[in-house]
Amino acid sequence: MKIFKQHRYPIFVAAIYFASAEFVAGQIKDTVPLNEIIISTVKAEKFTAGKKNQKIDSLTLQNFANSNLSELLTYNSSVFMKNYGPGNISTSSLRGGNSSQTGVLWNGFNIQNPMLGQNDFSQIPNFIFDNVAIEYGGTAALWGSGAIGGNIQLNNKAKFNRGFTTLLNVGAGSYNTLKLNAGIHYSDAKFSTNTKVYLNKSENNFNFINVSEKSQTHSDYNIKGFLQEISYLFLDRQKITARAWYNKSFRNYSPTLGNSIGKSSQEDENLKITADWISEGKKITPAIRFAYFEDVLNYTDSIANIFSNNKTKTLITEGDVYYKINNNHKIYLGLNYTNYQATTSNYSSSQHELSKTAFLLGYNLNLLKNKLFFDLNLRQEISSAYNIPFTGSGGISYQIIKQIKIKVNAAKVYRLPTLNDLYWKTGGNPNLKPEDGYTYEGGLDFALPIKKFILQTELTYFGKQINNWINWVPGPNSFPTPLNVLLVYSRGTESSSSLTYLNKNMKIKLGINTTYVLSTSVSSALPNDAAVDKQLVYTPRYNYGANISISIYDFSIQYFHNYVGYRYTSSDNTTWLTPYDVGNLKVAYVFKMKPVSFLTTIHINNLFNTDYKIIEQRPMPLRNYEISITLIYNKPNKNKII
Repeated sequence: MKIFKQHRYPIFVAAIYFASAEFVAGQIKDTVPLNEIIISTVKAEKFTAGKKNQKIDSLTLQNFANSNLSELLTYNSSVFMKNYGPGNISTSSLRGGNSSQTGVLWNGFNIQNPMLGQNDFSQIPNFIFDNVAIEYGGTAALWGSGAIGGNIQLNNKAKFNRGFTTLLNVGAGSYNTLKLNAGIHYSDAKFSTNTKVYLNKSENNFNFINVSEKSQTHSDYNIKGFLQEISYLFLDRQKITARAWYNKSFRNYSPTLGNSIGKSSQEDENLKITADWISEGKKITPAIRFAYFEDVLNYTDSIANIFSNNKTKTLITEGDVYYKINNNHKIYLGLNYTNYQATTSNYSSSQHELSKTAFLLGYNLNLLKNKLFFDLNLRQEISSAYNIPFTGSGGISYQIIKQIKIKVNAAKVYRLPTLNDLYWKTGGNPNLKPEDGYTYEGGLDFALPIKKFILQTELTYFGKQINNWINWVPGPNSFPTPLNVLLVYSRGTESSSSLTYLNKNMKIKLGINTTYVLSTSVSSALPNDAAVDKQLVYTPRYNYGANISISIYDFSIQYFHNYVGYRYTSSDNTTWLTPYDVGNLKVAYVFKMKPVSFLTTIHINNLFNTDYKIIEQRPMPLRNYEISITLIYNKPNKNKII
């Protein structure tokens, strides 16, 4: 990291000069048939029968390239994002869970901050990922602690024999916002390298309504970083890949409504390095993976006299093997070792360390000519701090007829206390138990082509019961302390439907997502707890999303609409925030002049100028605008594809 600090500006300028990426490959028609070996983890693709899985399509990823992960998920999934405002903290709530109960996986590695147990989605740029997917429901047997409500999967896929591609994107918007994305990709039959850099800065002095229209203060931010990926194919279908992702940001936190002065700020610095080897055979596919993460979070509030410096290091070593006994029976065996180290002045001692070892077993059964799938996953972890419950999951999917598939899944899940839960100086509780419980879901997939139309619908019912739910409550000397307080029962429905029309160079698609979540505290360890039988705070019962996209030749227009219902702001449900509707419009046009293409986009956010809040005392911007221009240069590889 010191090397990067010393040479960050030359590196940054050089990367922009060469500028390239694979991001807008969806805009450049690719007719080259490629036979690429698997690089993502086998368990993510082959051991999830009965689960609801959602992949964000390439057009949507393109239109949200200049946005962060929070914005992408808000308008394109059933995930509710608890957003404190632009550039501010944004965390997730999935199927009635809290932010620590959603796993975030980068190429199969869980990147949740071990001190906080969660991720800030406002700090994760969409630009650097090739694929984004959501796996709903309990997945602790596959991914470990925290994957209770589901997980967000962020993937980079090395591509071969694509030749030379460069990209430079420059965007500007309201509130003196400037965005810059650049990259360079080169690959031949054996070697692939991909470099991406990004910069996002804004004064962020947006307009909002508080009796009268006002401008936000002390809310500027800047985010910058890069991703480097190198991959090499050698011997017989063996592949080695190394990745490095560096991110650095600074932001001033705006004052809450009613306060005119803000003096708090936060600086984040994150380095993530991974390496993996995989050998895909006809029967056996072994893999070895390594990861090292270093996360720095420094928070300052001069008014409250808070100067908090925190640093964590994560080391992950993982090995697994996928064995195809025959076309009907497959087995997965895995071993994972994870070590966390935290250095902070906020713990009773300056450094704390935790480690855990996990053993995984998966079985996949395929019958009736790929109509019936059954998965069984088992996981046992051993920790240096506490007893971790044995977990497992099982799922079945059955293709009744060509148009209809039914699926069922159940899982035993858990979440370990965070390092802050255990060791915080003024309230940490080392006697905490892991949260544990079970999840279940059942659904139906329906797909019907009618001439030039394709109708698709996915309906899901889910339930979840979690014991030993950890809450921070008032403790000795008025300091809050975490306790295993609640038994929480969540249940609800999700639907995802789309109607697509295809006609030569025209595509029209209408999509609708609906979510109903009833997430209540069944019982509490606290006497006379007013939260019992009440909806959890900041858990909307209703959440709807709709979008329509029209593509004609090289022109596309997309409209996204999001409705969020009442959110209670107190555990006894006596105070709440009113529902809101927000719409965004995105227009894009591609001009092609081989080997160069130009992509121009115009975004109108909060189209109807809605006055709303997602979090109490945290206003959101009124109508604002953004425009960007992307230059793409592509020179295909002339060598024959193998």
